[in-house]
Amino acid sequence: SARERDFSAGGNEPWGEFLKGAPAVHTRTFILSLLAAAGLAMAQPAEGNRVNRGNLVISEPGMYFLDRNITATPATPAIDIMASNVTLNMNGFTITGPGGKNGTGIRVRGAQSVTVMNGTIQNFAFNVMVATSANVTIKGLSIRGEGLPILSAPPETAIMIAQSRGVVVEGNNIYNVGLGIFVRGGMSWGNRIAHNTVTAGMNPALGICYNPADGDPQGPRGDVVVGNHIAGFPTGISMSATSVNNVIKENTIAFRNAAIENMSDTNKLVGNIDVKLP
Repeated sequence: SARERDFSAGGNEPWGEFLKGAPAVHTRTFILSLLAAAGLAMAQPAEGNRVNRGNLVISEPGMYFLDRNITATPATPAIDIMASNVTLNMNGFTITGPGGKNGTGIRVRGAQSVTVMNGTIQNFAFNVMVATSANVTIKGLSIRGEGLPILSAPPETAIMIAQSRGVVVEGNNIYNVGLGIFVRGGMSWGNRIAHNTVTAGMNPALGICYNPADGDPQGPRGDVVVGNHIAGFPTGISMSATSVNNVIKENTIAFRNAAIENMSDTNKLVGNIDVKLP
């Protein structure tokens, strides 16, 4: 039987305990107050009272940007995007997690037409998570882990896509995580993982991994993984047996054990270049 990577987050959903979010914010004024307190602001600011709270929910569409660095607690995601038609520009600033493989940096869940870009996220269990969403773009981020030993699944993960469609992950620089980009579940399809640099540090496992999700034996399908540079991982790209009809194209992989571990002949491998590291 084909092997599958057991990097589930626990629980009965593909993202496990990290989907225990804070209650949604329902008024525009209060949202702006929370954003201001956390260093996040609307592109068109409005008046509102400041609230001393760092972890927040975006529940209304709009253009948002950071104007300072944020240090988050492990209780809820640093920024939880639950609204469609949202652009979050991190504006070159950094969101830092609690470390120790705890918490989530930015989570997009149940939303459409969301863009997250232009900043640094570090020291979370899941630095970016996209769950049950569509038409999401994650680009221009620098994501760093702590290189923690993998004592339990999942390892530190830079970006996870769970049961989501039309997600573009492009032009990100990922370093020192156990798992670079993790795509899960049969409801994940039509995604594009392109032109990312995924570099191992300490205790690496996988550069890019495609797998089923908890409660769903099917893996993602119809994705393209193209033009990524993956270096230093035992396995560069791993595709489970039920992750089918994907295209893995023109990636460069400097691997230690296997460049591409492909369990399904339906996946098309085209023009990939690999070299084994000493």
